[in-house]
Amino acid sequence: MSGRRFLADEIVNVAIYIPLGMSAFLAFRKFPLRWLTPVLLAAMLSGCVEMTQLFTPNRNCSTEDLLTNIFGSACGVIVGIVFEKTMPPMRLVGTKASDASAVALLFCWFAAMLFPAFPVTGLLSLREKTVAFMHGSLLSPVLLLSVAASWFAAGRLLSAARLRRPVAWLIGSLIFIPAQIAIVTRQPLPVQLLGAAAGIALYMVARKSRSVAAGAFLAVLLIRGLAPFHFSAHGQGFEWIPFGGFLNMDWQYGVQVLLEKLFYYGTAIWLLRTAGLKWIFAIGTVTALLAVIEAIQTHIPAHTAEITDPLLALMLGLGLRALRRRSIGYHANS
Repeated sequence: MSGRRFLADEIVNVAIYIPLGMSAFLAFRKFPLRWLTPVLLAAMLSGCVEMTQLFTPNRNCSTEDLLTNIFGSACGVIVGIVFEKTMPPMRLVGTKASDASAVALLFCWFAAMLFPAFPVTGLLSLREKTVAFMHGSLLSPVLLLSVAASWFAAGRLLSAARLRRPVAWLIGSLIFIPAQIAIVTRQPLPVQLLGAAAGIALYMVARKSRSVAAGAFLAVLLIRGLAPFHFSAHGQGFEWIPFGGFLNMDWQYGVQVLLEKLFYYGTAIWLLRTAGLKWIFAIGTVTALLAVIEAIQTHIPAHTAEITDPLLALMLGLGLRALRRRSIGYHANS
């Protein structure tokens, strides 16, 4: 392994466990030695993942990965301590306390659009990607629906974050779609601009329709999970190794997919919570829906059915609950 690839892998191993460390630190505030709990949790999770790689083709069990994952969780604890000390309650541009869980989801949204943020250096590549964008298809219903839903939800999140003029923020953010032309590994499509415009229009018309928005977003998750709707009578295996699919991906693409899932699954939970459901029901609903989708995917050859998504939603929901309770002063009966 080259030195550059080795460094990139180490950075990823640290980065993917920082959210776990931060979320666990904020969630286990009533636990003794609360700073140690996230580290132990990361050690158990990473240890299980590393041990399962003994039975995964083309993967190696690595003590080095275990140590970097634990270090990432410890870094997350430090981030959680800083967050707790410097931002109680969190405030942004507006005059009221903002929803920190909404801010975290907005970060995932922006990061998913701009990751890996490595610029294209060759003029030929820029020209080719620009031509591909200009001649890209507008006929991609699932992508159009997904982008529209994400931009509508982003408007709701911007409002919860108490930023002034959320519509102006949304319109200004449109620049990030064509800006992906200048980012390596990214190729934007004109259908994404069309979907974003549709999402902004929906937000302007139906920004207060909380229950409808939550139900529609769950429907989008279902459509995304079952596309391209090519079912097979012969089922395929179910992958019980958490994050096994990410282990077999290129790390840049894997992080991008992870950020998108964090946004979509977390936003679904957040929308259900703001629609009036208690956290336990909001988290349980999204987790159960993803479990059903994964079960159906055993009959969709284009997908790999695995335990990762339901587990990710469960962990993410607990982290968002901790952030929300922190930012608006919820008590244990929320």
